[in-house]
Amino acid sequence: MAPCVSSQASPLPTVSIECEDGPHEMEVYPGSSRVVQVNCIVSNDSIHTEKISISVSSDGLANAAPSSVNLAPGTEEEIQVMLRGDEKMIPQSRNVTVSATVDTFSGAPCATCEPQTVEFFVDIVQYADFAVSARTGVLQLDPDSSSDVSFDIHNEGNSDDSFSVVIENRSGLEELGFTFSVNDTGKLSSGERLPYSFTVYASSEISETDIQVSVKFVSDFDNSIIEMSEFVLRSDGAPDPIIALGSDDTALLYGGISVAGLMIVLLVSFIAMRSMRRRKVIAFSEEFDGFDDFEDLDDF
Repeated sequence: MAPCVSSQASPLPTVSIECEDGPHEMEVYPGSSRVVQVNCIVSNDSIHTEKISISVSSDGLANAAPSSVNLAPGTEEEIQVMLRGDEKMIPQSRNVTVSATVDTFSGAPCATCEPQTVEFFVDIVQYADFAVSARTGVLQLDPDSSSDVSFDIHNEGNSDDSFSVVIENRSGLEELGFTFSVNDTGKLSSGERLPYSFTVYASSEISETDIQVSVKFVSDFDNSIIEMSEFVLRSDGAPDPIIALGSDDTALLYGGISVAGLMIVLLVSFIAMRSMRRRKVIAFSEEFDGFDDFEDLDDF
């Protein structure tokens, strides 16, 4: 940048000013300085010693600059214009105007001197920032069922943003029998807080599970900005299978039951017959003893 100086000194009071070209970027994320410094050169192209006043219009930005400079004839001076924004300002361009006006020349006031101005832009830079908290601490799933996992997402950046969602170790979880229906979030305005959820499905053949699942949220505006959240995924697993009998197995089972029943009937019948024969033998023995008594009577 070169100062604007006339090759021949002017007999009239005059001033010129130049500033570094813009746009100048201003970072406003939490912890940033939020300050832009712009260098400007003020030149006295006259034959007079001048007192030159400096003013800055900064479109809502705070500013600081020398209020005036004193310049000898044909000299120049570099000044710094400092501009400061607020934290989390929305991204947009701010127009800054710097003016230089001759107040006095050779000790005399200059009532007719017009200000000389220069303009440049300061761009407020967008940044991504957000927070995620899990609403679901533990997700309990039965076999062949599904349920939702919920989170709260707060867009703490200074502009609209949306977020991609990634299940860590998704392939390993799918091998266990779980599947996921995951969509990216919708667009959130700066400062907006919204619930977000995705669905987890458990197959009918899942095994007993108790595992922590990590979920990664990534800013679509700046994929270096990442937040992690976790929930616990649990299942008691599928019950032990019930043995199903085919038609042949069923016939064999019924046949076995029939044979066993027949054998029991035969055994009971056999025991009953033995009992009857035993009673008959006992009765015959008692009758025989009675005949012996009659023989004893004959002896008389």
